[in-house]
Amino acid sequence: MQKIKKFAIVGAIGLLLGVVFLAFAESSFAADATASTAAFESFADQAKDANTNGWRSGRDMSVCPIKLAILIIFYLAWVATTGWINNDAESLGDPDRSKWNGMNLITFSCCVVAVLLIPIFWAGLPIVILGWLVPTFIYIHSRNKGLLDADKVMTPGHLAFWFRTKVLKQKVKPKRLPYEGGSPVQLEAYEFQIDESTKIARTVRARDQATLGYNYLRELLYHALHARANDVVIEFGVEETRFQYQIDGVYHVIFDAFKKPWLREEADEVAVAAKYLIGGDPKNRSGRQSGTFLVLYDKNKKGKPLKCEARLETAGTPKGEIFKITFVFDTARFKTLAELGTDENRQSQMRRLINVDKGLVLLATAPHQGLKTLTTVIFNSADRFTRDFSGVEDVQNPGEEIENITITKYDSAKGETPMTVLPDVFFKEPKVLLIRDMVNLESWKLCCEEVNNDRLIITTVRGDDAVSTIINVLKFGVDAELLANTLTAVITQRLVRRLCEDCKEEVEVNDKRIVQAFGLDPKRPKWFVKHIHEPVPEGQRDYYVPCPECRDIGYKGRVAVFDILEINDEMRQIIAADADLAAKDAALRKKAVESGQEGYWIDGKRLIHEGITSYDEMRRVMTPAKR
Repeated sequence: MQKIKKFAIVGAIGLLLGVVFLAFAESSFAADATASTAAFESFADQAKDANTNGWRSGRDMSVCPIKLAILIIFYLAWVATTGWINNDAESLGDPDRSKWNGMNLITFSCCVVAVLLIPIFWAGLPIVILGWLVPTFIYIHSRNKGLLDADKVMTPGHLAFWFRTKVLKQKVKPKRLPYEGGSPVQLEAYEFQIDESTKIARTVRARDQATLGYNYLRELLYHALHARANDVVIEFGVEETRFQYQIDGVYHVIFDAFKKPWLREEADEVAVAAKYLIGGDPKNRSGRQSGTFLVLYDKNKKGKPLKCEARLETAGTPKGEIFKITFVFDTARFKTLAELGTDENRQSQMRRLINVDKGLVLLATAPHQGLKTLTTVIFNSADRFTRDFSGVEDVQNPGEEIENITITKYDSAKGETPMTVLPDVFFKEPKVLLIRDMVNLESWKLCCEEVNNDRLIITTVRGDDAVSTIINVLKFGVDAELLANTLTAVITQRLVRRLCEDCKEEVEVNDKRIVQAFGLDPKRPKWFVKHIHEPVPEGQRDYYVPCPECRDIGYKGRVAVFDILEINDEMRQIIAADADLAAKDAALRKKAVESGQEGYWIDGKRLIHEGITSYDEMRRVMTPAKR
């Protein structure tokens, strides 16, 4: 702004000198014409006309103050609007700010030169006005595109508000827009590979063209986040709309999300608003569509809002349509192994395995069991300051940033794989390499070979437990002998729900085998279970008050249990043996038990004994596992 003020002062002085010079030139021309012969008397008359219609009212050298004042007024107005355009473009983050400044300067300067050269002042003045207004309104038209009505300028509403507040000095409370009231949640379009203007256009379309559905969707997501849901499933039926929340890994049918059920028209509006946000087709109710939008959530209606991604997947059903919305938070909910619920012995074991000099370590979970969180927590526990750590990940599926790890990215949307960047990464000689989601055999082979160069390779895969993870890698096609020679450990994780501290109950255990297996006191065999509300007999009043802490679910939050398999020489022989995968699976499980590795139940027994989780919850989580 200071530069613009200096430019205005210099420009005003230059303008004044130009006018004086033009006036002097015109005066000399008039004097010479009068002293000449009769043949040039017509030129004297033209000079007089020029003086009268130009900058003076006579033949002397004095400049007409009114005309000069008019030009200076328009000049100062141009300076003011140019300064506003510069500041406004800067506040909006407009990358073309310098373009707008240059356009204003060049256009107005050319118009000023034109008005000085045109002998008729009143004919040249409109050119100056156009040189001031045209670039200004071009900028206003461009900057208003895609903005919400409240953010636009020079609209009837904006001018009326300005007049009442600035001229009449009235205290006017801005009118709240339809999407600004209600739940403290705002939604914004978001995709990794679209430009900012497209994101704004999608958001505005959802707000303006499906306002009711947009507000209902805000209310639903607010209710879901308040209930600590990870996923929301909406089933659009012919007669009714059903909701399910996945809370701590378990789906619950929700009946009290709204004061009244959605009507069919209201539900359709929600579907339209959601599809506008992801750039989908609202008319397509049977095909699959997917996309991402942002949720800005402020539980206490103050402070910096929580920001998370919401990934939407839609599919047609025989009775209507189904939506699944998954919340993806920027940061993991757990940062350390202690926060995951592990004891000191397990923490020491995992730190030792990820701090060895070389080898291949697999980190695995079943789907939706916190693989990204496990990776973050494991590497937060690693010694990242005395060794050179590097990482490779897909830009389409990024992990949380981990301190002191240099990340190299590839783009699977362009057909790239880890192998696209791995040769360059290994050329830099890192001692430890994290690879998220190994997706091709070539990368597996290269990484296993690099273990022989005294490197520690840690990669993430999918698996129910440690043994099934090894079998899955072999099914993928990795050479059995190469895997056996390089694999050092497998760490798999499952998440079990914590009993609610406010409503859990202690009960007696009658099964002696369970008492012995879990190390309970034979004289007082008790453990904790979730509270179960028993229905009252018919005709009696039920005075039961649901637990407000866990919303009467009985569990709140989750804790991790681990299956840690350290690979010994006997296990290497089993992996490399020429046998079918089923035989290897059975042999590995038998050898793991013989070596004292009990799998998830090491942690499960401790958590049950300490009253952190229940036996029923451990059985639910362990049902798919074989060990």
